[in-house]
Amino acid sequence: MVAAPNDGPTVARGQFRGFLSVDKECPPTYLAVRGDLPDWLTGTYLLNGPAQWDLPKQSYRHWFDGLAMLHGFRIGGGRVRYQSRFLQSQDWRESHAKGRPELGGFDTIVAGGLVSRLIHIMNPRRSDNGCVVLSRCDGQWLAVTESDRVTRFDVESLTTQGELTWTDGAKQPLMSAHPCVDASGCWWNVGAVLGPTCQYVLFTTDRTGRRNIKARIPVKRVGYLHAFAMTPTRAVIWECAWRAHPLRFLLAGESYSRHFDWLPEGGSRLHTVRLSDGAVHSWDAPPLMVFHAAQAFDRADDVALDVCLQDIAVVDELQIDRLRAGLPSGGAVARHVRFVLSPGASVAREETLPGRFELPQVNANAAAKGAVRYVWGATASEDTPGAFFNRTIKVDLLTGEVRLAGSNDTVSLEPLFVPHPRGVTESEGVLLVHTLADDDPGSRIRVLDAGSLDERAVIELPHVIPFGFHGAWSAAAD
Repeated sequence: MVAAPNDGPTVARGQFRGFLSVDKECPPTYLAVRGDLPDWLTGTYLLNGPAQWDLPKQSYRHWFDGLAMLHGFRIGGGRVRYQSRFLQSQDWRESHAKGRPELGGFDTIVAGGLVSRLIHIMNPRRSDNGCVVLSRCDGQWLAVTESDRVTRFDVESLTTQGELTWTDGAKQPLMSAHPCVDASGCWWNVGAVLGPTCQYVLFTTDRTGRRNIKARIPVKRVGYLHAFAMTPTRAVIWECAWRAHPLRFLLAGESYSRHFDWLPEGGSRLHTVRLSDGAVHSWDAPPLMVFHAAQAFDRADDVALDVCLQDIAVVDELQIDRLRAGLPSGGAVARHVRFVLSPGASVAREETLPGRFELPQVNANAAAKGAVRYVWGATASEDTPGAFFNRTIKVDLLTGEVRLAGSNDTVSLEPLFVPHPRGVTESEGVLLVHTLADDDPGSRIRVLDAGSLDERAVIELPHVIPFGFHGAWSAAAD
């Protein structure tokens, strides 16, 4: 697919205004707060996501593609100070200079023709538009996307601080957008090497960009790589049935997503890597399309992996013009599934779990010790089939109870869980939820009690924040 010339964005109304581009940053501004913010909630709520899909000469096609904007909400003493800044990546600079997407995106091609691709064949041009995840590595903050190009930024001012350069020089054109940080603070990620024999590469790194390779997993064709999971003893990598075509990545004039083929007949594979020695074990699984895992944990000799299992149709359903028009999508109600990986078995055992949702959240402190009881996420109510996210969900994995909060006229995105610093129970804390209702003049950050889902406070913005994907919490002590 080739991005069409920009004839102006689709007109979005009501709650779908969150899919419209913005072109201005917001300087530090104090926001109105309704209700009572918890006294212990002191720190910075960070949001990341695409914010600019429309450039003068050409537009991006997909929700995942827009140029990234960082948002910071400094919370303390019952007050909230907000600011936003564009992530000034190479992609942002070059695309603004040319007035069109230069380094492409999930469903937008890289500018230039065959000659340009041949010139860059040994080092293909790939985007550093870190619009997906904000992650802390060795004391510095990073904006991450699905390539191996990672951008540093300052958490206080949100200013861009340049690219994290890999000192080993090895190219991993695909990389998980969701790094994992273990209990010791070590930053882990999985990259993919494309070639006659493809590989998944599990590695750790520090602020110098020196990668320490822990394991390599050879495969015929790597699957779409958005995230992976970790237990205290193992990394868990899922091999989606949406598989990359190595030569197309090098030579074809297509977007990132068009370099993949949906090949359900080959099924999928689930791999574990033992952190102590890099030993790899693998299991067959049904054809998977997965963005996110809710958790992974050790259970005696088994490993359990809980994922949000998508339909491949979600890729096209999240085209930006479809979302602006409010057309149906099933992405909000991904199936909640557990795969149990047992020694001696060759096939993963599948178990259905309660709840259908995406953008899962758990108490990370509890997850570091083993299986969690509670999972939160974003979903759509049963009476609004095909709707975008309009509910916050809480799932009790012990009792099977499912609890919802929200309304049909409101988009409710990822519920970021912030634990009470002196909390005793797993659900003691709050959820920070970016929302936008039909009648709201601007976006709202709802502060919900994580246990009951009751609203404790609402942070009000005078303008709309474009809909993004993930948030992060930087506690004041950090």
